[in-house]
Amino acid sequence: MRLLASLVLMLLSFFAQAQKVAGKIVFQPGQVLTVNMKSSTTNLVSAMGQELEMKTEVIADHQFKVTNTTDENHTLSHEINRVRFNSDGMGNTMSFDSQSEKDLNGQLGAPVKDLLSKKYNLVIDASGNTLMAMNEGASTGKAGAEAGMLAQFVSGLTELTQAPKQGEASFFKVLPATEVGVGDAWTNTIDRNGTKIEEAYSIAEINENIITLNYLSNSNSTTVQENMGMEVTITMKNKSEGKIKVDRKSGILKEKIITTTATGTVASGYGDFPINATTNSVITIN
Repeated sequence: MRLLASLVLMLLSFFAQAQKVAGKIVFQPGQVLTVNMKSSTTNLVSAMGQELEMKTEVIADHQFKVTNTTDENHTLSHEINRVRFNSDGMGNTMSFDSQSEKDLNGQLGAPVKDLLSKKYNLVIDASGNTLMAMNEGASTGKAGAEAGMLAQFVSGLTELTQAPKQGEASFFKVLPATEVGVGDAWTNTIDRNGTKIEEAYSIAEINENIITLNYLSNSNSTTVQENMGMEVTITMKNKSEGKIKVDRKSGILKEKIITTTATGTVASGYGDFPINATTNSVITIN
């Protein structure tokens, strides 16, 4: 009996290892995909002998609609439906909801309206690479200096508001076009708004419904913002790791849970100060 059980376990292990999947994405005509992006960040800045802490939480709701689909390529339209965030730090609290008329008429209303106006159509190939992207909606030009303030809160969650460039991996690109199995690994490099990101993927598990991947990435970023009339430059070294789940039947990303740790420097007219940040982000698609 013990020998039989061992043989069964060996066979199950063999079949699990033998399973192969490829990154072919299957959409349905007229399908609407709701993307929810939620992020919680803790920033610690050491300045003048004190450690200042700021916590922020951001939620962004995006939508992709499939307007055409074939075996070779897919056409989708994108828009962002809602942005919410709140912050608490240095004795100040702030909250915003783009569905609140009062908030839209407030200080951050103009840059958020600009954000919501940005739409695009996207054509991707069967594995998710960008073939063509066409932007719709123009900036109102009324965001002004408040745009820099908004960037402090929603950085990282609004990447989908910008269409990817031709040849780049789209948001839906996860698996390679060639077949891979448990233990297989590959890398990818993307340029996001001038920041080069080195990504590493590996297959952790394949079952009947879900493909689970391990994810790692490294990047260096420099952003320039305006805060209360002063230019602030933030230079960061970022490392991210987490898990990604992909629907096996459709090849569509279902969930991405990532923790990012970052260290760097905040440079302003008051001097240079070290900063450490931890961000926990969850992306789900329904």
